Amino acid sequence: MGKRLKKLVGELDSTNLGYMGKWMGLASLIGFVVALAAVGFEWLIRFIRHNTVHRALGTETEGLAPLAEETGFWDYLGRTWPLLLILPAGGLLVGWCIRFYASEAEGSGTQQVVRTFHELAGRVRKRVAWLKAVLSAVTIGTGGSAGQEGPIAQVGASLGANTADLMNLSDRDRRIFLLTGASAGVGALFTAPLAGALFAPEVLYRKPEFEGDAIIPCIIGSIVSYTTFSTITGHSKVIPIGDGVLKNLALNDPRELLIYLALALLCTVVSFLYVRSGAVVGKLFSAVRGRWRMFRPALGALCVAVLAIVLGSQTGSEHGVLFGGYGLMQSSIASELSIGIMVVLVLAKILATSLTLSTGGSGGDFAPSLAVGAMLGAIVGQTAAELFPSLEIFPGCYALVGMGGFFAGIAHVPITSILVVCEMTGSYGLLAPLMLVAVLHLMLSRTWTIYPTQVEGPSDSPAHSGDYVIDVLEQLRVDEVVDYEQAVPTVNQNATLRRALEIVSHASGTYFPVVDSEDRMVGIFSLSDIRRLFGETDVQDLVIVRDFMVEDVASVRADDTLNDALTLMNQLAIHQIPVTSDVGGRHVVAMLTRNNVGAAYHQRMRELGKR
Repeated sequence: MGKRLKKLVGELDSTNLGYMGKWMGLASLIGFVVALAAVGFEWLIRFIRHNTVHRALGTETEGLAPLAEETGFWDYLGRTWPLLLILPAGGLLVGWCIRFYASEAEGSGTQQVVRTFHELAGRVRKRVAWLKAVLSAVTIGTGGSAGQEGPIAQVGASLGANTADLMNLSDRDRRIFLLTGASAGVGALFTAPLAGALFAPEVLYRKPEFEGDAIIPCIIGSIVSYTTFSTITGHSKVIPIGDGVLKNLALNDPRELLIYLALALLCTVVSFLYVRSGAVVGKLFSAVRGRWRMFRPALGALCVAVLAIVLGSQTGSEHGVLFGGYGLMQSSIASELSIGIMVVLVLAKILATSLTLSTGGSGGDFAPSLAVGAMLGAIVGQTAAELFPSLEIFPGCYALVGMGGFFAGIAHVPITSILVVCEMTGSYGLLAPLMLVAVLHLMLSRTWTIYPTQVEGPSDSPAHSGDYVIDVLEQLRVDEVVDYEQAVPTVNQNATLRRALEIVSHASGTYFPVVDSEDRMVGIFSLSDIRRLFGETDVQDLVIVRDFMVEDVASVRADDTLNDALTLMNQLAIHQIPVTSDVGGRHVVAMLTRNNVGAAYHQRMRELGKR
């Protein structure tokens, strides 16, 4: 039975499935499966978190300050020291599994999805889906500073790519379903179906570009996944926002746009610090090499544990650097944190995330980036409210705009970031400042990103190698590139070998059309065709060109496209082809070379780049 099912599935290629079956049917199937994976992934994180950090420390918060209340330092250390074992133990397990089973599970899940799309033709080993889920759950559940959206994006991408392989689909389809699975994962776990649908097609490129072919299946997959996930879990919003906040979400005074402009500048500075922090930490820990490399995540986790304990003893806040940072987002939006505490937590969260992910831990940048953005917005909003009381500023608006604006620039996903905030709030009241901060931050942060595997645009992606060559060459005609003033070295069919050699010796080409007495082409020969006759001096006056020429001649006309000409040359494995002026291909007016085609292509690309 199993073999018959496998054979049946193998016969359902993209042609048999049809348009509706492939995009709607398979995208819906992927969305449903990814939703189930998201439910299991979220449950596993809660299970590990409850049975490690929460059970050992007796706290449910992201920080450890509640354990320090009304106790001395040594009592506090006595209550928090298990974290110095839990986090490194989780890091050691993750490092060992990555070392021996799945190196793809290392670091940011989204970054791996982008790399797989561009460099690996969308191919993902089957083990990656469950290993990424388990290892990320261990990293996050034991207290690592990482988000769960990146991992579920990679899990979903793996399920989507392997579904395409199961159906014997093409490389192009595999890449599209890779993105479908990634979008389905983010749409479900972040309870934002539209933002999730556009996230995967947008995050591939540094420029504001989309992978257009993937948008429809990503939307279908995200809708199905979100609906299934919400139905099973009952979750409607990943970050609850109170009614008191929601009713104040608006741009009350146009002068506030100047303050939002300052927020965009602050996001730019901090995003650069965020990216550089990851690079510096990664470089420092790169000294741990060879067989010891598997200990990098454990060392990074130990540093996070020390940082969390120090913060808990100094800040007095229940918020800290453990886990994804959803508590930081919620409290920033509700204006529950002081400016001083948030400044410290911004820097600490950046460092903790770098220590978790840049050392080889398994997780995502999505949630920590949003947490940092929320705190930056709250800092600006609370400061502006104190400085300009007449404007009646509501700091929660700035926290939400900071979330979207910060992630827009650091991940180069402006549309997704704007939609995330709109879907979270169910309101478009902050659309104008959101667009301002997102676009300005994106423009100012063009040279850095948290996802180094992004490429500039579709033309720079191996996934589209050849697409743009064809597009450009289809727009160019043969008569635009050939030199009609350069005489074509033709040879009469009755000329002797000696005469042919004389003509060849004074010509620069490698192919020579053969003509009759009326200059009509009847054949062609190349240097390779007469090479074997070079030394036959005794017959040079006896052998004529008609004896060794090729009668079946391929040619192009002046109004043919360069793409047609290049395709013909590739099929025949030749470097030059005659250009004829008539339909029958009898009168040669020029010779087209591969160099002509290449020069014309590069010239047109330079012209397009200047526009």
